Order: sequence, then structure tokens, then C-alpha cells
Amino acid sequence: MKPLIHFAHANGVPSKVYQKLFALLQDDFDIIYVPLLGPDKRYPIDNHWQSLTQQVIDSIVRQAKGRKVIGLGHSLGSVLSFQAALKRPELFSQVIMLDPPLIMGKDALALHFAKTLKLKAVDAMSPAALSLRRRDHWESREQAAELLRPKGFYQRFDPDCFQAYIDHALTEDKARGGVELTIPKMDEVKIFRTNPSLWWLPQPKPQVPVNLVIAELGPFIGRGFPQLAEKKFGIPYTVVPGGHMFPLEHPQETAALIKQLIQH
Repeated sequence: MKPLIHFAHANGVPSKVYQKLFALLQDDFDIIYVPLLGPDKRYPIDNHWQSLTQQVIDSIVRQAKGRKVIGLGHSLGSVLSFQAALKRPELFSQVIMLDPPLIMGKDALALHFAKTLKLKAVDAMSPAALSLRRRDHWESREQAAELLRPKGFYQRFDPDCFQAYIDHALTEDKARGGVELTIPKMDEVKIFRTNPSLWWLPQPKPQVPVNLVIAELGPFIGRGFPQLAEKKFGIPYTVVPGGHMFPLEHPQETAALIKQLIQH
């Protein structure tokens, strides 16, 4: 029997967008995933992502049927997988976090106070401000592809991954016609605004092996978060080329590294 990977996606990027990465792993691993984080009203978006962490736990319990999983996540999904492993270590054999927004040290304390006092600074301290401004409706998938491709992190997407984004991150808008975001813009904003901010407090060490993979051009390496995570939790980290969306920019290289990090 192949080892079992459970995957959890980045904010606003449904798991099906990562199908090229899954295809590159499926010869060696069975793969299950949580389809959509955010829109499921059974798991409301709350502070420190507690309900979303429960959604990941429930997804594993339902699909793994007693088999231990390798918790693989990107961004939001990696923090949820890590929190799930802290809460339910018996479900996991290990965790691999791809560029997690693991806000550490003084930054975590500042974010925590901003959230507690409901300061507008929260949006500036996270990508929430960008998400608030983003477009969320297009006349067609073709128009969306044409307008999104030259923008921001989409420019560097692998062509197959970009097509998967157009196919799965957008959905038919029954009310207005055209297409809209599969994960509503305000869900995305709310997720950014509720990023866990308690890592400055004493924390238990993970009971399963954890690896961090950090984007060289991502937002976290320069702020020292992986270094602090290594110091606090004993989690080793690897720096890889590319931006925060590197699993969708360099799926082949990402799959190869995941295979190296998985402990048979």
C-alpha cells in the first residue's frame, strides 16, 4: 500500500488547482484532499482558524479511514495541517508545510493586538488589503484568463497550473452570468484577517516530524519566521526558488522535493 498524502490548499486556491502536482506524486502516493476551505458554513472562518483546522481533521478522519497521513499543505493549508497535527498527532506520520504564514515572534504579538483591538492595521499586516481590491467577476473564463495572466503571482504560474486555476478557482455565476471566484472574495479576506497570532506564547512541540519549505522570493523568509520556527519548534526548513505560489510555478521541482522529504 502506498503512503497516503492529505493535502490542504492555499487561501482562495481550491485543491483541484494543484492537480498537476498531484499527478506528479500519484505513482508513489495515494492522495486525498480537502476540496474547499472557507465556503463551508459548517466550518466558519474564526480566529486562529480553529474551525478550518477542524475541517482538515474531519477530512482526514473521513477519507483516511484509520490510515496515518502525510499532512501536506500550501500557505493556509500548511498552517491548518500543522495545527491539526498538534491537536491530533495520532492521525499523522509527518507534516510538510509549503510556505506557511506562520507569523512568529514580535510580529505575532503585534498582529494579535491589532486583531484584539479590531484595528484597521490588520489589513495592512496581511494580504487582506490586496484581496479587498481584487476583481471577483468576469464575463467569461477567457476574459478572466486574459486579464489575470499578466498580473501579480499568476505571471509565473506553470501553464497547466494556470489553466487549472481558470478551470477550478472560478465558477459559473448563476445570478449575474459570467464567472466568479469559487471561494468568495470576502471569505478570502476574512481568512487573512484571522491568521493565527498566538505563536509568541509557549507552545507544545510537534509530536510528528515536520518540515518547512520556504519560498526564496516569498514574504516570510526575510522576516525571519522560518528561523524562529526552527528555534521554537525544532522544525528544519529548506529554501526553494520562486515566489509564495511556487507549488504552482514549479510543480515538478516541488514534487521532487516532497518525495525527498517524505520519510519512508
